[in-house]
Amino acid sequence: MKKGKYTNEEILFLKEHYPQKGKMWCAEKMNRSEGSIRSAASKLGLSLDKNSDFFKEFQKRAAKSKVGKKRPEHGDLIRRYIKEGRIIGFKRNPTEQERKILSDRQKKRIKENGHPKGFLGHKRTEEEKMAISESFKKMWADQNHVVNSEKHRQKMSNNSSKNMAKRLKENPSNLYSRVKKGTVTIGDKTFFARSSWEANVASYFQFLKDSNEIKDWEHEPETFWFESIKRGVRSYMPDFKITNNDGSSYYVEVKGWMDAKSKTKIKRFAKYYPQHKLEVIDQKRYKEISKSKSLFKFWGLID
Repeated sequence: MKKGKYTNEEILFLKEHYPQKGKMWCAEKMNRSEGSIRSAASKLGLSLDKNSDFFKEFQKRAAKSKVGKKRPEHGDLIRRYIKEGRIIGFKRNPTEQERKILSDRQKKRIKENGHPKGFLGHKRTEEEKMAISESFKKMWADQNHVVNSEKHRQKMSNNSSKNMAKRLKENPSNLYSRVKKGTVTIGDKTFFARSSWEANVASYFQFLKDSNEIKDWEHEPETFWFESIKRGVRSYMPDFKITNNDGSSYYVEVKGWMDAKSKTKIKRFAKYYPQHKLEVIDQKRYKEISKSKSLFKFWGLID
């Protein structure tokens, strides 16, 4: 069965015969799958000719198959499926309990009927691994392949930015695995500190607040997006926001070491949000703060 792009001759053949004969006839004549014919016809904007003999015969067959049958209302059908346990509603973000139910159900089906692709318990041979590796190398080396297209690269960048924002919001504990981290309560605030430095700096700001030197502090209060940037570093979330007693505010970034990505974030923040002030607490500044341990209580993860 043929696969891949359609030739000009095949496209002309499809345009001529699909409206009169339908996908099954075209699939047989062109030695392609019905799904492929349906997809190509959709892209070409083709539809069945309602005045053709094929369409009229198709309507008659469809009418006979529905004699004596009543299609349930969509809502009733969904509710019945939910009651029977066949589906768990239509949710884009199911709860952990619903995820477990779905997982257990899938495991049960595989145990009873076997893996749908028949590969459960098997391992790829070294030859298969090499063949897969070479196919991927060939795909990425082909500049005309869809993965190298501008549209695909932009789509991947958009998905990456959305996923990172979601991870930071829903489950921050799975990031920055090389540093000491955890949930801390400092003053009247409970938050997830991504490092002991963050926790200690937060307790320093709490000391300043208790001393009436600042009005308040916040941990990761907002994300700044670089709308005109389409690839790479497209957003930035400062570690802290400090509100002064006079109502003015500025942001603080805690950085023990500055990698290329962090430098880009800070540079773009300065470029696209010049109205906001950003202070970076580096190793030198952190050591100065650490000397003040006797002046205030550390609530965080002390090194």
